[in-house]
Amino acid sequence: MIFMIDMKNCEFMENLLINEFISHYNLPSITINNWILKTSDKYFEIEDREGEIILHSARDNGVAKFTNHDALYLVILNYDKFITAISSDDFTTGRKRCDIILCSSSDSCFILGELKDRNTQGRKRAKVRKQSEVQLLESLKTLVAVPEIEEFMKQKKLRRCCYFNKQAQAPKPIGDVIRAFNRLPNNFPHGFKKDSRDIQSFDFEFYEYAGEQTMAL
Repeated sequence: MIFMIDMKNCEFMENLLINEFISHYNLPSITINNWILKTSDKYFEIEDREGEIILHSARDNGVAKFTNHDALYLVILNYDKFITAISSDDFTTGRKRCDIILCSSSDSCFILGELKDRNTQGRKRAKVRKQSEVQLLESLKTLVAVPEIEEFMKQKKLRRCCYFNKQAQAPKPIGDVIRAFNRLPNNFPHGFKKDSRDIQSFDFEFYEYAGEQTMAL
């Protein structure tokens, strides 16, 4: 199926959610405010503050950190807020959703992001990681089910599900080595690519970023 839409316009993602997404799932019309941010900054950070997405240009204020060397025009959508605003308990209750969608005006990138600030250890840390992966996967499934959104995603060269944790915690067995020398940002500045067959089955990568690790767009 071919859809005659402007795939290069990242602002079109807003319309896909408000219109095609709502129509596909036969949901009531939605009214939502203050859920979209835009930037072309060469460095920025994103914070989830009590359900609101905050954009920072200064370092060490946010959770998710990005370099944007080509000054791409980017739109960041508060996907969690979008889902929460839908007036349909049957649809929203128990539906897992990630925090943000980030996409470029070019064919560069489409990112799903889950943001955490958790200093956990052992099994609890592993549980938080797994829960974040599930939230990203279920969000991806929900979005891909809408044909127009799936087609929009396919136009992007970089398609990635990302778990961001402000706390500098590396996955095992890497973490045991680098934590001893506090070298997480130096040895792995651009995050960890992790195996997730379910996410990869949608032609998306799965990455984890912790502490000062930064995603390069």
